[in-house]
Amino acid sequence: MALTRNQIIASAAATLEILEVLGNADTPLALGAVVAATGRPKGTVHRMLSTLVNTGFARQDPGSGRYGLTLKAWRIGSKAVRDLDLVKHALPVLDGLMAEAGETVHLAVLDPSGGTVYVAKVESPQSIRVQTRLGQLNPAWCTATGRSLLAFNEEVAERVLAHPLERRTPRTITDRKKVREKLAEVRMRGYAVTLAENHPEMGGVAAPVRDYTGAVVAACGIAIPAFRMQPAVVERAIPSVLRAASAISAALGHSRLNSRSDARAA
Repeated sequence: MALTRNQIIASAAATLEILEVLGNADTPLALGAVVAATGRPKGTVHRMLSTLVNTGFARQDPGSGRYGLTLKAWRIGSKAVRDLDLVKHALPVLDGLMAEAGETVHLAVLDPSGGTVYVAKVESPQSIRVQTRLGQLNPAWCTATGRSLLAFNEEVAERVLAHPLERRTPRTITDRKKVREKLAEVRMRGYAVTLAENHPEMGGVAAPVRDYTGAVVAACGIAIPAFRMQPAVVERAIPSVLRAASAISAALGHSRLNSRSDARAA
């Protein structure tokens, strides 16, 4: 339900926005970087960062002066993840998928922003592997897990495609018509494959996960270093990912008997 302006405490909303900026950054941020990310006045941002530091959600490095999150923020977020039945059901399946594929595997969900967030992963034991982190926010239109989610969430997809699409690598598809064609392929095939669209050295294969109603609530996938992502590797990965997505869906109460109605709904 949308909130009216009278129901929102502006300062609290702005502070939470800064918390999110810090959480999405790969490294601690300088004050100027937070100001640039939020578009808010420097003095206001400084006071809000000081509030987060004093309440224990953020810390300021005494040497560089940069700001980053503390484990207090992680503890709150991890509680939400632990409470997800989705993750509990998925982890044993992800373990099996990683053992079969030998690559890092993920479970991702849609974020309200239109991106995707990793809520579970099992890391490959290989020395060269895709490096990711739980809670990481990724673009949806140019990743395999993202396309697996957007393909079955039309409202979110249209919201994402209403904005210019960033060219993250030379291979990133930024033409909205072509992205829509890719999403249609996912609906038809039941899986997504991307190579070096979000990161030049990474690719992936993913498939949608459905709950007991048939709604797509997550995507599971294999993340593969680009140099290992040969056609034969992809061909072997596709049925493995489809089986894993089906197993997680079944654990959530989705029945194969729903498949035809799922297809009609898509």
